[in-house]
Amino acid sequence: PFTVLCALVVVLCIVGGFAPSQKMHDVWLIFAFGVGGYLLRKADYPLAPLVLALVLGPLMEKSFRQTLIAEQGNILAFVERPLSATFIGLAILFFVMPFLVAFITGAKERLHVPSKRPKIN
Repeated sequence: PFTVLCALVVVLCIVGGFAPSQKMHDVWLIFAFGVGGYLLRKADYPLAPLVLALVLGPLMEKSFRQTLIAEQGNILAFVERPLSATFIGLAILFFVMPFLVAFITGAKERLHVPSKRPKIN
């Protein structure tokens, strides 16, 4: 049954968090992240991008630092190659696109304000 499985998972998470360092601080962190995840789930926030960011974020930061060290701090190294410049351009476009669409649709709505005069047939 679901209730037994859920209780078992909670107990294993608490034991797994407490066992390595034997500090209650880690157990409180488990509860805090659990409450945070519950609130995100209730707000219909997609958890997959958050998990991807938490997993891939440190790897991306490390690679970013390695590239800057290899290029002596030259930030243009990220756009010197055509493929990386294309990906950076697409990322910027995908970030800016919702704002542009909202601005354009808002401008169209402002231009097409219906007149208050009655139509004559």
